[in-house]
Amino acid sequence: MAWREQFGPARLRRPTLRQTGTYLRTSVTHNAGLKLLSIAAAFAVWFFVNVSERDAEKSLQIAVEKLNRPANLIDVSPRVDFVSVRVIGPRVLLNGITQENLAFTLDLKDVRPGPASFKLQAESLDLPRGVKVSMLTPSEITFEFARLVRRSVPVRVAYSGKPPGELRIVETRVTPESVEVTGPEAHVERMKNVETQPIDLSKATAGVIERNVDLEQPREYMTFSASAAHVEIQLEEPEATRVLKNLPIVVRNTDYRTSVTPEKAHLTVRGPRSAVQSLELIQGTVYIDASERAPGQYDVTPAADLPAVIEVVRWEPATVQLHVRREKRKSDGN
Repeated sequence: MAWREQFGPARLRRPTLRQTGTYLRTSVTHNAGLKLLSIAAAFAVWFFVNVSERDAEKSLQIAVEKLNRPANLIDVSPRVDFVSVRVIGPRVLLNGITQENLAFTLDLKDVRPGPASFKLQAESLDLPRGVKVSMLTPSEITFEFARLVRRSVPVRVAYSGKPPGELRIVETRVTPESVEVTGPEAHVERMKNVETQPIDLSKATAGVIERNVDLEQPREYMTFSASAAHVEIQLEEPEATRVLKNLPIVVRNTDYRTSVTPEKAHLTVRGPRSAVQSLELIQGTVYIDASERAPGQYDVTPAADLPAVIEVVRWEPATVQLHVRREKRKSDGN
């Protein structure tokens, strides 16, 4: 059939609205599953090309690891634990990077006392292929190394508050007497002593004070072999001297009649001021012990019953004459 016969003017008619709707509906629903699959595949290709393959950036904090530091050196520079790194690459690859698994490793085996610089190499990071480092801060790290030394340093007791009244420190004992200090050579050599935490004496009394106290905190980069000490502090009043005059002398421990020439003596004593000033000697405190004296005459030095904190400085006269007679003593006297 000729074209004009099949599609001639008589047959070429404008489709109706119903026919157009039917045609469109048929076009959409025909092989619908295959068409949806095609659309999904096209979107996946578009996403991979335009999104996942598009370069993105990510900031990381990468740890710095120092290996093989010589045992006789110590790092005294400001601490650097992490380096800021910015990487660029496909987003899908960046999302797979875990910064905890990355590190800049520095070998310190050849360092010497003084400064040592290390240039950080981006190539040392184990990054996925296609990911590049766009920024590295800092790109170079400088460390300062010092010689590590040990030295014994005396422990010094520190005080706070003044002892009340006229109390004074007469003896201090501390255990341990010294500690071993370890640290940078320059710092250790400047240390003259290690102080304890201050001990408050503002409410102290005479006698011995015992405390367990902490030592001062070591400076940065330094350590002490002990952290505390035992302290004993003896406090006493200022000494005073006093002369006690005309003290009667009695004779003890004998069955014989006795006499003393002279019958009285002067006594000079010394001790803590308050004890000396309040000292009063009653009758019989100054005496001569005649327990082993047979009848006869003897030059002897008197004795006195005194508090333990008070000592005898001088007797006047230095000796007296004791006369032990042969007659027996009566029960009420010589």
